Amino acid sequence: MKLFLLFRHCVLAALVVVDLAVLAQDATVSSAPSPAMDPLPLPTEQQLTGDAMCGPRIRKSWDMLTPLEKDVYLRAIARAMDDGLYIRFVELHAEQMTTMEAHRTCMFVYWHRLMLLGFENMLRAYGGEFACITVPYWNYVDHNALFLAGACSSLEGCAPILRELGGSALGVLRTVTVNGTPVQGRCVAAAPLDHFCESALLSGPQCARCVPRGDWRRGGFPPTTSVASLLRQLFSTPTIDGVSANLERGVHNTIHNSLGGVMGVIEAPADPIFFSHHATVDLLHSIFHHCAVGNVSPLTPDQLVSDPRLYVQCPRQAPLPGLLRSPDRNVLGPQSLIMARTATAAQGMRSVALPVRNSANPLAPFFSPLPADYLSYSDVRDLGSYSYNYEMTGLLADMFTTCGGLVTGFAARRLQVKPSDHPLVEAVVVPSNSSLSRPDSWFHEAFAAVHNATADDDFATALHEVEKMVCLFYDECRGPVTDFSDTFRASFQVIGSTPCQQVVADVRAGRDRVAVEGWKELLERHFRC
Repeated sequence: MKLFLLFRHCVLAALVVVDLAVLAQDATVSSAPSPAMDPLPLPTEQQLTGDAMCGPRIRKSWDMLTPLEKDVYLRAIARAMDDGLYIRFVELHAEQMTTMEAHRTCMFVYWHRLMLLGFENMLRAYGGEFACITVPYWNYVDHNALFLAGACSSLEGCAPILRELGGSALGVLRTVTVNGTPVQGRCVAAAPLDHFCESALLSGPQCARCVPRGDWRRGGFPPTTSVASLLRQLFSTPTIDGVSANLERGVHNTIHNSLGGVMGVIEAPADPIFFSHHATVDLLHSIFHHCAVGNVSPLTPDQLVSDPRLYVQCPRQAPLPGLLRSPDRNVLGPQSLIMARTATAAQGMRSVALPVRNSANPLAPFFSPLPADYLSYSDVRDLGSYSYNYEMTGLLADMFTTCGGLVTGFAARRLQVKPSDHPLVEAVVVPSNSSLSRPDSWFHEAFAAVHNATADDDFATALHEVEKMVCLFYDECRGPVTDFSDTFRASFQVIGSTPCQQVVADVRAGRDRVAVEGWKELLERHFRC
């Protein structure tokens, strides 16, 4: 424990000096001045965490919110856009050193967990009717089930959240330069998007007052949102780096790509749907934690460091800036402090990259109270005053309660763990009578067929076989399956194809085959082609 604390102290000291060095370095090349802003009143801890009347911080599906809760959330976003705070989250996600740490590393889930909490804190800091806000997640698992069943035919047609956040039909086709990046799409001006300003350097009539979107009425859900794919993404690997990579390359990337518009570039937080998408990714990881780790009591730092389900060390995409020999200059370890900086960009120029905990950063009041190191973000239930969890129903609730059907081995281990006697924020499972609440009607039949067709008892292999069946069914009956766009590849620096595009290409080329010969007939017993 003493060695851990000493290491963490060294990292803290190094990071402070690195930030100073980076500020000095950036200042010499900066061409875009940071706009002057009025000092913000510092929110109290009560404003950020919510008073006793709020109760536990529980994020709900957009579908489960009342009309009043939806209205309050959208008005809070409009206010943040007007105040110039909202665009700072776009800057945060797009800042060069920050995004290289937030994406394509083992800390992808934990970095975005911090971002969501900072955003939620910002909205809550308005107080009053906004004091108890939580970011609503997008339940695209149930929405995709409707799409798969043929009950609706597009992203927008199946997902109320997309329609109620303005949809994609009404707006002018145009290019908007969002924080220095030109983005094409239909610029939707429905509330709260009519408050959006695309740069911290602009104000008033200079602002676009709309957000560019792709056509959500034509495209369908990516197959990565299916139960078969999500179970593979969550339960085919027992480590945090494996799950994080699966989620990022799977449902995260494919939803961004399918939505297009500003959601298809690194400036994606310009669209409020970004935060609901990432809340769902965060929820999915919480299911992995629940099933793989269990409802254990809070672990010590040494226990966290030694458990690969919670933490691993992985390479950074680029070394920490500066000449210091920081203990984690080239690696992201459990003790690493989180790189989170904002920078205003315009016409190829950029301002000083400012850490979100720096008192000069407008976002500092919302991030400074949060833990600064990755180690603290492994369990959403154990973040002190900022602990939170999710309310689940339908297929997500089924995944949470069955952990993939007790055949994963995860559930058996979880049941052997002594329940926690600490006051942690636990998930809320809402019973559902919907036929969508259990995937047994097709998934378990497909899973059993795989076991009958192969001699391989490996669970990960079986999950992949079921996912192959789903990929081909989407391509032939709901598709075609599409690959990443050139714009998405370039902006998110993605290499390779979508999981299902790779499956379809391999099967069509004879490089792979589906183990179950009558796979299509099996699925057609449940879904119309």
